[in-house]
Amino acid sequence: MSGSLHVVRTHGRLPCEAQRAWEKVCFYEHIAIEPSWLLRVALPVPVRTTGACREVGNVSRCLYSDGGYLTKQIRTIVAGRRVDFDIVEQTIRYAGRIVLTGGTIRIEPHDDGTCSIEMLTRYELRSPWLALARFCIERVVSAMHKIVIRDMQVRLEQPAADPSARVVHPGERGYA
Repeated sequence: MSGSLHVVRTHGRLPCEAQRAWEKVCFYEHIAIEPSWLLRVALPVPVRTTGACREVGNVSRCLYSDGGYLTKQIRTIVAGRRVDFDIVEQTIRYAGRIVLTGGTIRIEPHDDGTCSIEMLTRYELRSPWLALARFCIERVVSAMHKIVIRDMQVRLEQPAADPSARVVHPGERGYA
């Protein structure tokens, strides 16, 4: 690749044991809450996801509102702790100029019964002019991370025995 590589990291804290948080880990394509106005304006919205994302080698492909696709392949899973993925296909808006290359979701337990989550996205800028927009790009990626963390918090707050609590599984969209 000929562009400049960058990483966006976002951290959050969850009020639960790491294993419980691990059970709620998902990607942006799987969130059940509506994306923020910033994300709906800056990015195409996920429409439909196929495939799986729970085992090494699984491939998950998401169709977006701009007609493009983003396909992730699971590279590594350390059960209860970390999932690494690569982006193996992308035709969404900006794909020729801003190339997503992959990421990591990491859960770290704390002695007080809570845990931290770190979301990391790797991307490449294919145009030197985009270096000027890097601040905005990183704010949008961080907003994407934050809504995934918020979605996890919402699902953690739902009582497990509540039959009306909707569970969103990978590959299922949680909003229209």
